[in-house]
Amino acid sequence: MNKANVIGTGIVYFIVIMVTFLLVPTVYAAQTEEQVKTTDIADEIITMSWLDRLKWENEDKSVQIKIGGFYSFDWAQISEDSRVGSVYDPVQNHKEEVRWAEPNIGLKLYDRFEFRFQYEIAGKRGQILDLWGQVKDVPYLGKIKVGNFKEPFSMTVLGGRTGSTMMEYPPSAVFAQARNLGIQFENTYFDNRINAAAGIFNKCNYLDNAFTDNNDGVDLTGRIGWRPYLEDDGKKLIHVGLGYSHQFLDADAQKTSFSPTTGSNLSLIKLSGTGSIAAYSQDLVNLELAGIWDQFWLQSEYTSAYLNTKDRNNAYFSGYHVDVGYILTGESKPFKSANAVFGAITPKEPFNPLNGTWGALEIAAQYSHADLNDYHADVRGGVQDNIGVALNWYLNAHTRVAGNYIHADVSGRDNSSLSNGEMDIYQCRIMFYF
Repeated sequence: MNKANVIGTGIVYFIVIMVTFLLVPTVYAAQTEEQVKTTDIADEIITMSWLDRLKWENEDKSVQIKIGGFYSFDWAQISEDSRVGSVYDPVQNHKEEVRWAEPNIGLKLYDRFEFRFQYEIAGKRGQILDLWGQVKDVPYLGKIKVGNFKEPFSMTVLGGRTGSTMMEYPPSAVFAQARNLGIQFENTYFDNRINAAAGIFNKCNYLDNAFTDNNDGVDLTGRIGWRPYLEDDGKKLIHVGLGYSHQFLDADAQKTSFSPTTGSNLSLIKLSGTGSIAAYSQDLVNLELAGIWDQFWLQSEYTSAYLNTKDRNNAYFSGYHVDVGYILTGESKPFKSANAVFGAITPKEPFNPLNGTWGALEIAAQYSHADLNDYHADVRGGVQDNIGVALNWYLNAHTRVAGNYIHADVSGRDNSSLSNGEMDIYQCRIMFYF
């Protein structure tokens, strides 16, 4: 790295450190119940308070407005071997970015109707993420949600970034669907031991002809989860889950493809990828196994994709990941039974050096495997394996500092000029969420 890069890197680190120490005390000051600030307006008709986020509500709490957000900054050191470097030139070194800046606003009416709007102003700028309305306590159906939101598929993807092990989703999550426009039914049964969700969705890039042209772009997606063992208020549990999605595709106008990341958004390199495939439909199946035992936790998924291709040489791909973690400071990883996902760890003693408390510390590891080769269908997208370790420091209920090391490699790829190669990624993130 030349002198100019070293100086630039030093400046970036300095700015990040200064911003961190300026923002963390502010976030900490607002995160405990004892320090909630409340202001009464118009003779106590409306109350404004800060707990988990800025909130306005009327006296009987029939109307509540919450403002929150998710913000993070990443920086990384990325190195490739000569095989990858010969294809992706010039070789990457140090990079940094504002990974996410996503303000959101939520509205709750009469404890039964909910609305949410979330907008991304960094990353894919100008993108609407969540835009939905929901009604609860519908007889037999539970909740009905309509709008743009995540399809009920994959515990890892549904858990989002605050409950994730690594900074980015594993390569095997490439098969999971993101947010799409649709309607979903969701409910829990047997004291939250079983959760189920199902919906019909329209892929965003099919909005012009969905439901009118052979149902192209329509997804039928569902997920069910079960906790056969649940004790100690969720500090000891076993979760098993099943997800399924049948997706109608347009083999001529909208081809499909799978292209995993390396585990870092800062890398432009794609170690594996199927390329475009003309298919009439695809079926996705996802199996989940997760567990918590006090400070120890485990999360794993296996996903398969079966494509009904235009050339009749139907393709099959698969992937899986296994995550394990241990919380050194004694907390248990929270499990949200309503939608069966892991949440963010809340420290027993938030970071406050004046009181000698330092938050929560978690160590974790992840192995991910994605097989995008199908010789019968003549697809050589490669076999990608990622091994990663993470150190996550939760300063309080709203702040997390993450450090990742990832070794990624690909083999057997013939669909591009890159057939084999390896990468090493060292990356860090500071994130605020409320």
